Amino acid sequence: MKNYNIKYLFLVIVISLFSCTEEIEMDLKSSEPKFVVDAVFTDQDIDHFVKLSISSDYFSNSISPVVSGATVVLSDELKEIELEEDLTNLGTYIIPRTFKGIYNQVYTLTISGVDIDGDGVEESYTASNTLYEPIPIIKLGMNWDASRNEERWTIQLYSKDNPDKEDFYAFAVYVNGKLFSDQISELEYAWDRYFNGNDVSGVTVQSILEEDSDGKKTETPIQLGDWVKLEMQTINEDYYHFINAVHEETGLQVPLFSGPPANVPSNVSNGAKGFFRVYSVSVDSIQVTQEILDLRDQ
Repeated sequence: MKNYNIKYLFLVIVISLFSCTEEIEMDLKSSEPKFVVDAVFTDQDIDHFVKLSISSDYFSNSISPVVSGATVVLSDELKEIELEEDLTNLGTYIIPRTFKGIYNQVYTLTISGVDIDGDGVEESYTASNTLYEPIPIIKLGMNWDASRNEERWTIQLYSKDNPDKEDFYAFAVYVNGKLFSDQISELEYAWDRYFNGNDVSGVTVQSILEEDSDGKKTETPIQLGDWVKLEMQTINEDYYHFINAVHEETGLQVPLFSGPPANVPSNVSNGAKGFFRVYSVSVDSIQVTQEILDLRDQ
C-alpha cells in the first residue's frame, strides 16, 4: 500500500452547491421560460428540500416565480413518498427526515402537474441519482499558508480512498458551526483518479482566508478555541461534471448561471434546468489550539 503525503491535490474551485441549505440560482439569458429544479437529498438526519421555479428573463429585475401546487414524488426501489409543499415558503417541497436514504440505492424524483409553457398541457419531469457510501475521515490537520500574496489557514485531510470504484468528492468548511465556504470560490472538489485506493495523508482540501492579495483582512479571523469542521461529500460523477461545466461556462461570476448556460448539463428530463443532487457526508472537527496559532509566526 502506498502512502501519499500530498501537499495539494488537483482541486478546482467550484460553484456554491454544497450543503443542504444552499440553493441553485439560475439566471438564463433568454426570454423563454425554463423550469428550474433545485433538489438535494443526503444521508443526513435532517429535512431536505425540492425547490421549483421558472427562470426570469436575464434582463429582468423580477424574482423568478416559484412553481406551487406541483405533485412531487421521491422514490427508491423499496418505497416512495409524495412530498408536501411548505405553505409558508411556496415552491419548496419538503423531504421529511423520516424518509431515510439507503446506500447504493437509486433515488428518482418525479414532478408532475405543472404547465410551464402555458399551453394548457401538463408536463412531467424526472431526475435520478445514486446515494453512495461515505468515505470516513480519520482526522484533520491545520497549517498556515502565506504564499501567493495571501494569508490563509489550510485544512488537511487524513482518510482512506475506496479502491473498489472511482470516487468524487466536494469539501465544505464550517467555523464554529457557521458555513464558511458559502461562495463560488470557496468550495473545492476532487476526482480520485490521482490517488484511487490509497491513503490520503495530510492533503490540503480546504482553506480559510484571513488576508487577501489586496491586504484586506477577514472580519472573523481564526482564534484560540475555535472549532473548524470539514464536511466531505461523496458526490456522483454526473454532479461532478455538472459543477465543472458550470464553472467553465460562468467562471466565478455571481449569481450562478450569470453567463449563458447552454452547455451546462442537467439531470432533470424534458429540458429543465438545475440538478437533483444526491450525496453522502462525512464530517470531522478540529479545535484551534495555541500550538496551531503559533504556526502563523513560524
